[in-house]
Amino acid sequence: MARPSDIRNDELRGMLETAFSAMRVGRGIDAVHACADAYLRYVQVFPEAMKETIPMRGREISRLLRWPALGANMKPDSIAVGAPEIEFLRERFSVSEAMTYYQFVLDEILEREGRSL
Repeated sequence: MARPSDIRNDELRGMLETAFSAMRVGRGIDAVHACADAYLRYVQVFPEAMKETIPMRGREISRLLRWPALGANMKPDSIAVGAPEIEFLRERFSVSEAMTYYQFVLDEILEREGRSL
């Protein structure tokens, strides 16, 4: 099972450890914010992620739009202008929702770093 300790980048590892700690004490909102911050930082550290596309319904979309839309949603227009932004539509998140964001960010970072999941 992948863990933040598997991440080579110290800054990103620390950000995901912060998210994990928040989940452990039941602070879903703090964990989701930490995951969003980590993902936006990941895009800055690995700017090539901005240029990648994935096939979806017969067309290509930005890979960044894979970000889970559970109330902290990636703004598509922000990707188009090269400044990804996550909009928080809610003020409360469960730990299980935070876990979805956490696992997504962890997987993205490890894949980019070339680690097997």
